[in-house]
Amino acid sequence: MKVFITFLAFIFSLMIFTQGVEAKVLPQAKKAATKVTSVKTGSTINISPKLRGDKKAIIISFSNLQNASYVSYLLNYKQAGQAEGAMGSLNLTGSSSQSSELLFGTCSKNVCRYHYGITNARLEVSYTLKNGKKYLKKYRIKI
Repeated sequence: MKVFITFLAFIFSLMIFTQGVEAKVLPQAKKAATKVTSVKTGSTINISPKLRGDKKAIIISFSNLQNASYVSYLLNYKQAGQAEGAMGSLNLTGSSSQSSELLFGTCSKNVCRYHYGITNARLEVSYTLKNGKKYLKKYRIKI
């Protein structure tokens, strides 16, 4: 019983005589808190790839092209285990938006042969902004 009363007296004295505890802030945390980053909206281009309704082509919509000096794209996929693909680039002639349609297949003399059983479809869009920065965006296409 004496030990219990002594223990309670010790706990009570700790509560009365101790001050609040403050966490120490490290120098790198202080620097991170004062750092402000700003992102300019509209300083890049927007890319929106969509599968055509019949799933025989992909349509890539580009916007904010006034910020770009060069845009190219590459579509890779496999059909029956064989690598296939299509590529191209945009003619940036002052238009702020354009779209491109890439067919899963081949066309000759207005006759198109579509590929079926497409797997591992990937789209890569590389572009250079007018400020000289280069970017590469990769998309995986589920068919």
